Amino acid sequence: MSQVIVMGHGGYAKGVYENLKMIVGTADHMHFIDLQPNEDLADFQAKFDGLLSGMQEEEILFACDLMGASPFRLAAMYSAEHADQAVTVSGLNAMAFMELCMDNGQPVLELANRAIETTKQSVGKFPD
Repeated sequence: MSQVIVMGHGGYAKGVYENLKMIVGTADHMHFIDLQPNEDLADFQAKFDGLLSGMQEEEILFACDLMGASPFRLAAMYSAEHADQAVTVSGLNAMAFMELCMDNGQPVLELANRAIETTKQSVGKFPD
């Protein structure tokens, strides 16, 4: 089963966690870490490394808030070094996170592609 690590700035990951907990519950394969305003990149790197220390053999999907920002760059570097087992995406929405929480039997690359497609398909406006 792929692990999903939600990463972002401030309370982004915590907010995703709280949203999932209220709507569908959370799952053991979902993890949440934030880069806080009072932390520097070394602090965040230590949290990142600590979380990954038990996942050496796992496939990992990193879901970050902003492409190119510090959490994304950290996850992308890991994904580049572990291309056979890790993928980094950004900008997912609540519907994609709900799917990631409930159904996680796919390989990590398929999981990433599905999450991106779900995000695209679930954006809407009213009235149309």
